[in-house]
Amino acid sequence: MAGRAIFGDPKQVSEFRTRTGIDLTKDEKKLLIVVRTPQSIEGESPSLDLDLIDAVSRRLKLHGVQIVNPDDVARWIDKNGGRFDHPSELAREFDTDFIAVVDVDTFSLHDAGSPNLYHGSASGQMQVFQVQEVAGAKETLQVFTGNFRNQYPPHGPVPCDSLSRKMFEKKFVDNLSDRLGSRFYDYRLGDEM
Repeated sequence: MAGRAIFGDPKQVSEFRTRTGIDLTKDEKKLLIVVRTPQSIEGESPSLDLDLIDAVSRRLKLHGVQIVNPDDVARWIDKNGGRFDHPSELAREFDTDFIAVVDVDTFSLHDAGSPNLYHGSASGQMQVFQVQEVAGAKETLQVFTGNFRNQYPPHGPVPCDSLSRKMFEKKFVDNLSDRLGSRFYDYRLGDEM
């Protein structure tokens, strides 16, 4: 207990480091992040994919992870019809060592039981690929996959009249990006997510 008071909470090793043995905050490796959302989500939050890419990228940079410029990735995806078929396409286009593909399956701002309450909910999966040179061409090899499920705020819903929809969505996206980003850097157990 005294050690915790002096040194703070112990650090939790990131899922990425646990699975690959690579610390992205220390090694000279670069990460590309891309987020995909289904059309059913685009109706409620049309810019969710771009908002999440930006928010996760900011957190990664803040923690010392080198990332591919998310604006360059977004421009390339837009030029290619708004989608890509395989991460190898991104590997051939960008100078990166790893590619994280976040597929958001569900995203909702309101409590399921009451439209007058905000209670953010999101779920999906993340796949991480390592870029490798194979016969002179860049290819990707999946190094891990994992599901995510997030609720915000974790303690329960808040009334819609307590803050604007836009403000609640920003707070929820920030919380979700903290959760997704922390898979790539070590963090203290006491850090709020």
